[in-house]
Amino acid sequence: MSVDKPAPKLLLALPLVLFTVLGLLYFYGLTNDPNKSASRLINKPVPAFRLPSLFSPDIVLESSSINGPAIINVWASWCGPCREEHAELKRIAEEVGVKIYGVNYQDDAAVARTWLQQNGDPFTWVMFDGAAATGLPLDVFSLPQTYLVDAQGIIRARHIGALTRPVWNDMKKQIQHVSQ
Repeated sequence: MSVDKPAPKLLLALPLVLFTVLGLLYFYGLTNDPNKSASRLINKPVPAFRLPSLFSPDIVLESSSINGPAIINVWASWCGPCREEHAELKRIAEEVGVKIYGVNYQDDAAVARTWLQQNGDPFTWVMFDGAAATGLPLDVFSLPQTYLVDAQGIIRARHIGALTRPVWNDMKKQIQHVSQ
């Protein structure tokens, strides 16, 4: 006859502890605004990177050729918030006249080209980053991610998430403040 040993009380409490910890992490993720965390790139030159053009893969584009004031927008055709902000990017390019440099991130190049052809292309040029090479230099946490670059090539603002008119107006103030 074998006698079953009772399970240790600590082992019985383990699922409850794990559930509580996961719930707290989930709640933190829901309430954490990534735009409130400082970027190491603010007040620094645009980091150096080279990537092929989305439309002409044999042409290599360099971040050193970004002329500000400008926007660097990291986006993908599969990204819902990127699609939401597209109309605002077109408005900024057309009405405001700010140059917008795109970095198409972890996307299918053919799908991205088609998407821009169908929905309008607000970009001065677009780099293709299918392998996420700019993830570290640009501190890409999630998409879309937008940087504001001043006339001296210094990053003055970063926004994670869809670029809306109120967000753009706040970013513009930072450029105007620096240029005075």
